[in-house]
Parts: sequence; C-alpha cells; structure tokens
Amino acid sequence: MLKLMKYEFRKTAFSKLILLSITLLSEIVYLLGIFLKKDVFLSSGIMFLVLCATMGILYIGLESVTVLHRDLNTKQSYMLFLTPKSSYQILGAKILENGISILITGAFFAALAAIDAAAAYFYVGGLKEVWNMVNDVLYVSMHISVDPVSIAFAFFTLLASWISYIVSADFAVILSASVLAGKKASGVVSFVIFIILSTLLGMGLDKVPALESRELTFALYIAVSLAVSVILYLISGWIMEKKLSV
Repeated sequence: MLKLMKYEFRKTAFSKLILLSITLLSEIVYLLGIFLKKDVFLSSGIMFLVLCATMGILYIGLESVTVLHRDLNTKQSYMLFLTPKSSYQILGAKILENGISILITGAFFAALAAIDAAAAYFYVGGLKEVWNMVNDVLYVSMHISVDPVSIAFAFFTLLASWISYIVSADFAVILSASVLAGKKASGVVSFVIFIILSTLLGMGLDKVPALESRELTFALYIAVSLAVSVILYLISGWIMEKKLSV
C-alpha cells in the first residue's frame, strides 16, 4: 500500500511544487508588507495566501479525480492494474494519498496563518488591528465576515467534507469506466450521478444535529463526512473488482 501511495504522490508532485512556489511568493509579499509597513503589500499578501489555500486545496482534490479518470480510460497506468494488488488497495492508495495531501495542505496553511498572525502581532503593533484588516480583505473579496475560531473550525470541517465529495466523484468516474463503459452518454450519466450524490451528501451534512458544544458538533460533522467516504470507497472498490476491465 505504501508503494502504491508513493506512486500516486509522484503523479501529483509537480502541481504541489507549483502551489508551494506560489505560496512562497505570496508569503514574501505579506512579510514585506509587515516589515516595511506597507498596507498594499500586506493586504495583497493576505489575499493571495487565502487564494492559495482555497484554490490549492480544491485543485489537489480535483486533480486526483482526473488522474483516476486517466488511469481507468487510457493506457498510461496499464501496468498498475497488472500488479498483484486488489482494486481495493489500488483505489485505497489513491484516496488515502489524496486525503492525506488535502489534510497536510490544510494543516500547512493553518500553521502558516498562525505564524503570520504572530509576526503581525510583533511587528505591526497589535493582532486586533491586523485581524480587522484580514476581515476587511475577506469581506471585500468574498463578502464574508467571521471570527478566527469560526474560521479554524469551518476550515477543517470543509476539508473533511471536500474529501467526501472527491470520493463521490471517484465513484462516478469508476461507474463510467465499468458499469457504463461502452454505453451512450456514459460520461453524462456518471456526471448526473455525481451531482445527485453531491446533493444528497450536502443535504445529509446539513442535517447533522447541533450539539451543546460547538467542538463536538464540528467533530460529528467530520466523522459523518469521513464515514460517507469510507462507504463510497467500499462500494467503488467492489465495482472495480467485479465490473472493471482494463
């Protein structure tokens, strides 16, 4: 399994390197804004870092779906399915690598945000003033106004739900390449199935009850998201075992 995960990581390593490079440049702009006390640099750095975090995590998930689609519909990974590994192991390696990549990337940006907040506290003269600026940037660019604790909780619950949506997309891709293979409009049908699954998933997650503790509510939300991912993985693995022909 570890060898399979390493193989999957190599496929997406270049895009992760690009994301890291853009993040580094954005961080330099942000730090220049702090040290030189330039509001233009500071606000631009914050906006670019927020975009790197959101768009980067979205892309990491979507890239895994496109890689799976290529693996199942082209000859680029033909030898992968000739290895003495079950479909559960092959698919599990793909999902685990992507899930771990999403979580590590999320943790990286969360840690970077904490470091940047600390740097702003020491060099700008107060964390509250910097947070007000961050809030202004978020409101102008995304029309949202939130507090730091809410951002932290919402961020990691979104990561968990995003993973479940990606596994749903994997399920649709596997259906298209197996059960629906050779049929007219198989891609359209699988896409419709993904939309239906995503809608049901979103409706289900909206029904997660609010507990007395906000922390427990978010933990339950994450647990439900990951449970859905496991169920879809097991179904997808079974379909690959029984119906897939590569």
